[in-house]
Amino acid sequence: MSGSLRGLDPETKKYLRANRVPDVYEALLTGLVVMCPADPKKFILDNLRYIRQNGFGVIEWDMFVEPHMRPNYRPNTETILDLIFNFDENAQPTPEMYERAYSHYNTTLKLLCFNAWMQYHLRKKRQREEHERKMEKALIHYKHRMMRIHLHVWIQWVKFRKGRQAMAFNKIQHVYHVSIGRVIFVAWHNTTLDAKKTREYFERLERGENMDDDDLFGKGSGEARDDISLLPRKVAVKIFSYVDIADLARCACVCRSWKVITQANSLWSTLDLSRVRNRITDKVAKRLLNKCRPYLVHLNVRCCPNLTKTTFVSISECRNIQDLNLSECPGLTDETLKIVAEGCTIVLYLNLSHTQITDAALRTIAKNCINIQYLSLAFCKKFTDRGLYYLSTGKGCKKLLYLDLSACMQITPEGFKKAAEGCSNIHSLMLNEFNTLNDSCVLAMTEHCHKLKYVSFLGSPYLTDESFKALGNHKKLQTIKIDANQKITDASFKHIGKLCSDLKHLYLVDCQRITDMTLKSLISCRNLTVINLADCVRITDTGVRYIVDAPCGPKLQEFNLTNCIRVGDIAIVNIHKRCHNLSYLSLCFCEHISEAGIELLGQTHSLTSLDLSGCNCGDQGLSALGNNPRFREVTLSECLNITDLGLQKFAQQCPDIERLDLSHCQQLTDGAIKNLAFCCRMLNVLNLSGCKLLTDLSVQYLSGVCHYLIEVDLTACILISDKALKYLRKGCKNLTCLYILYCKNITKHSAQKLMKHVDTVHYNNDDVPSYFGY
Repeated sequence: MSGSLRGLDPETKKYLRANRVPDVYEALLTGLVVMCPADPKKFILDNLRYIRQNGFGVIEWDMFVEPHMRPNYRPNTETILDLIFNFDENAQPTPEMYERAYSHYNTTLKLLCFNAWMQYHLRKKRQREEHERKMEKALIHYKHRMMRIHLHVWIQWVKFRKGRQAMAFNKIQHVYHVSIGRVIFVAWHNTTLDAKKTREYFERLERGENMDDDDLFGKGSGEARDDISLLPRKVAVKIFSYVDIADLARCACVCRSWKVITQANSLWSTLDLSRVRNRITDKVAKRLLNKCRPYLVHLNVRCCPNLTKTTFVSISECRNIQDLNLSECPGLTDETLKIVAEGCTIVLYLNLSHTQITDAALRTIAKNCINIQYLSLAFCKKFTDRGLYYLSTGKGCKKLLYLDLSACMQITPEGFKKAAEGCSNIHSLMLNEFNTLNDSCVLAMTEHCHKLKYVSFLGSPYLTDESFKALGNHKKLQTIKIDANQKITDASFKHIGKLCSDLKHLYLVDCQRITDMTLKSLISCRNLTVINLADCVRITDTGVRYIVDAPCGPKLQEFNLTNCIRVGDIAIVNIHKRCHNLSYLSLCFCEHISEAGIELLGQTHSLTSLDLSGCNCGDQGLSALGNNPRFREVTLSECLNITDLGLQKFAQQCPDIERLDLSHCQQLTDGAIKNLAFCCRMLNVLNLSGCKLLTDLSVQYLSGVCHYLIEVDLTACILISDKALKYLRKGCKNLTCLYILYCKNITKHSAQKLMKHVDTVHYNNDDVPSYFGY
């Protein structure tokens, strides 16, 4: 159509424009598009008649569309009409066309500019990132270069300092070697002089020269010096803390310096009057208690027979006492205990064993001692179940952790039940020497005391497996002690082994029905450190292997197999392989252990204490034991094959031995004791009972060199005479206990004279009993 109208003459185009043909066309076309009439031809004719009747002035583009169907925008734009009719090829665009063209052009320019700007921005960003990356690499390179420079300088400096330090070390080492050489030389010189004096002393003794008046051996004759006063005060106070109360009073009289040191508060926080029990009186005790009243924490008046109410009143004035031991004190009554309890209200540890207290005393304790944690009533016969009822219902004893009722056989199961109900926090229970103790008593305690860790039933023969199975239900149990019980069996420890994995200490002495199965049941107890199976005759090498191969084997510290007659060398081999922390071992009267097994014990270097009484130990085994220089205590009683030669080798290799038992080693002579005294000068306790070949010369050797002896047993040494006591009195100033039983050559007068210098002397001049084998 456009093509047909393009070639029209101007007059026709003018006619079409004047009669608004394009507008009529647009109105009809819009009506047809929107209304979609069923008969388009009729629709067009009707609308043309309407225009003809009403004129061209009424023409609107949507006039032929129903009002409710009129669209918001024209379906046919002017551009389309111009394209159809094409009235004028050179006609100017409309403003709308300009606006749209401008908008399109502007949008295109913006898009081009934006794209160009984005390209520019991205290029700049890439350049900036590249620059930053190069700067970062340059900075890292610079840092590495500076670090290399500094490292090089530091290495040079370190080499220089190491050189200087090496030079300084060489100089210091040289000075140290010179100094230590001087010290060694001086010590060697002093040791040589001491050895020379000792050798000359022994030579004079062997020549039989009179040594009665020679009291100068081992004593210096130089100028008197007070080295303790020159020490730091803290060190001096520590030294004086090992002195008992009587010697402390004597030390205060030496000089002003010592008097100042002895007045240190820490020395008087603990007062032990039991060491001077026979000399302490009310007057002395009152003066001491008044002196140390503000800072006294620990007080021990055990076995002090001369104390009366006056002393107990002074004790009650010491308000800070926490540890009080009144055991075996004959002056303690319900009245005096009430005085003490009302004054010492913060006491934590109270020992009333072997006293005459009654129910009234326990009522006083329950009322006043509200913080008490430790209470010992062992061997107190006069209190009853009512006293335990008072104890459990009072304000005090709710915090009680330790209770000792040993030998209190007047207590019934009802009393135990009352005690357990009120003191349910107990973790340590002592019921030793309780011949009437039965299962009902133990069950009454275990029913309420669920925190038990430590139980001891020594001397309780009537307990059965029922009690120990009940104890096994307390999974926190750590220590079990029982002896002389023929009713307990492996079944108890099978139950305990399953539940009590924290068990640390097992004491089963003279329990005849215990077998290897008990030790097998304890394999799960990983923390066992102490095992005592003395007189359990059914224990064999197999049982020992069970326990040492268990996880607790390397942790064992003490192992007692006394009189386990079925234990032999195989057990020693297993102990040597596994028990690397074992410090104490007892194999008394294990007759199947040979010297080959004993030699292995000499290679068990963790051992410090060993008991081989009654074993087949001879010179070879004793010499092998010397391979362990850590031994401090060795018992060789009734080892009949030991001679002077074996003891000499042992003494030379174990110079630090402190306790030695050679009783009934009847082949020993004075020569053996001479070597022992010369080598082992640190001896504290020595037992030579039954050594019938020893004479006064042996005692003279010991008293001349072993000045640290505290206890000596010379029972049945029939050749010992009064002369030996004189040597002991002069040489062994620290001697506190001496046994001279069955020594017929010692007179009663000499023994009584020695008692003035030695605290305890056991003496008689009876005939030697037959069991000594003389």
